[in-house]
Amino acid sequence: MEERPPAKPKPVLQKPPGYRDPAAPRPAPPRPPPPRKQPLPPSFRPGSNNPKHYRRRPPRASCRRLCCWIFVALLVLLFALAVAGALSYLWFQPKLPSFHLVSVQNPQFAVTAKPDGSFLDARTVVRLQVANPNGKIGFFYAPMEARVAVPGDDDDGGEDVSLGSGYYPAFEQGKRNSTTVRFEARVKGVAVDDGLGRRLGSGFRSKSLRVLVEVRTKVGVVAGGKRSGKLAVRVLCGELSSRQVEGGASAKCTINLLKW
Repeated sequence: MEERPPAKPKPVLQKPPGYRDPAAPRPAPPRPPPPRKQPLPPSFRPGSNNPKHYRRRPPRASCRRLCCWIFVALLVLLFALAVAGALSYLWFQPKLPSFHLVSVQNPQFAVTAKPDGSFLDARTVVRLQVANPNGKIGFFYAPMEARVAVPGDDDDGGEDVSLGSGYYPAFEQGKRNSTTVRFEARVKGVAVDDGLGRRLGSGFRSKSLRVLVEVRTKVGVVAGGKRSGKLAVRVLCGELSSRQVEGGASAKCTINLLKW
């Protein structure tokens, strides 16, 4: 029997492009891509030029800003005080009180010559007139201390001879007011040079003995029922003799502020 050659396989038909087998299962739908993040605005990005919300300010910048605000506040305060002071000055037009030496008396004045030297015993009474020329403000004074002395001469070395110190209590002075204050100074057994003792005795007998008065006190201002702080004042009066006082003369005193 004659053998037949094996049959050739049938060629596989090529599927056209885009062909889909209707019997094949459908593939799963593709997953959607993950959502993209929205870009942050520049103000929220770390390291950006405007760290308004998420960047902490360095402490040095905060300290500088605080110092600047304090400095500005001080300038405003000083300006306000300067304006208030200028307005107060224009309104009140304050003037310093005036002092006049109006009386010098020596109820006791003796120079005693002894074998061991000359000694001075004296009691001196001086009166000063204190005037307030202001019509809108008053003054109040702390206790006053008056130092009385005889001015020195070139022949005696130029040193003043102390006649003691007197005191006057504190008082208040109203507007456009004049007050007379009295001081009584004493010395006893003060040793002096013989030549100076003779000059003092001669000046006392002839009423030509000149006297210097130095008053120290503190003065404050009264305005609108309120008192200010007190300011140290030194008043210098002289040189006035008993003969000049009897003739109606009075010595105007000079006022030195903050000089003790």
